[in-house]
Amino acid sequence: MRPKKHLGQHFLTSTRYAERIAESVPAISGANVLEIGPGQGALSFYLKKRFPVFHLVEVDTEAIGYLREKLGEGGYVVHNQDIMNFDYSIAGFPLHVVGNLPYSIGAHIIKKTLMYGNKIVSCTFMVQREVAERIASGPHSRTNGFLTIFCAFFGTPKILFHVPPGAFFPRPNVDSSVFQIIVDQNLEKKLDRENWEQFFAFVSKGFSQRRKTLAKVLSTEEISKQDYNDIMVEIGVDPMARPEDLGINQWLMLYKKSVVSTKERI
Repeated sequence: MRPKKHLGQHFLTSTRYAERIAESVPAISGANVLEIGPGQGALSFYLKKRFPVFHLVEVDTEAIGYLREKLGEGGYVVHNQDIMNFDYSIAGFPLHVVGNLPYSIGAHIIKKTLMYGNKIVSCTFMVQREVAERIASGPHSRTNGFLTIFCAFFGTPKILFHVPPGAFFPRPNVDSSVFQIIVDQNLEKKLDRENWEQFFAFVSKGFSQRRKTLAKVLSTEEISKQDYNDIMVEIGVDPMARPEDLGINQWLMLYKKSVVSTKERI
């Protein structure tokens, strides 16, 4: 089966790395497994050895025939669908999600997956190394960005290992990395679910003009720059801080002290 350029296919061909990824998925009783974009089934082969039943989502119809041939009968359910349109509840919650993500839409898949909240037990994804390092970044780092804070809200991202270009066909021009997030099962204690979208929009706005101070970027008619300066002092953040200087806990405190407090007063 030839890779399809328009689908961004780079098939994992290394059995060594496929087995390592499969072994990295936590063995938690009662949780189902969903693999995204199995392609030629290198990872699927080892997932089938570990889990009695698992689900695969593959948009490429040709690949599905190849998968059935490789995996044989029983123990898996294949969904011929675009992952961005797939309803994860079909695979059954709680859920481990694993996959070699296309570089072009990897960030979108990560966001969609994590927005299911604590219905997801863990994510184990292979992405471009640069993206993984950005996700696992932290405060006071140039690589700390929106995706860093977004992922950190749901759990602590950990890079498990790196994968060289030679492990794929066709060979990509970049290194890849496998990272994992064990999802915090008490997310509602951090922030009410109804406020998640607004919080992420708040963080996104904060990172929209990285050269400016955070107070200046976030200021509105309701909450002035001086208001933000005062709040930042209160929570122990330098008023001259830029967005990359803050970690997830500081972002949450800033949001709650400003936007949430203002909503409650209205």
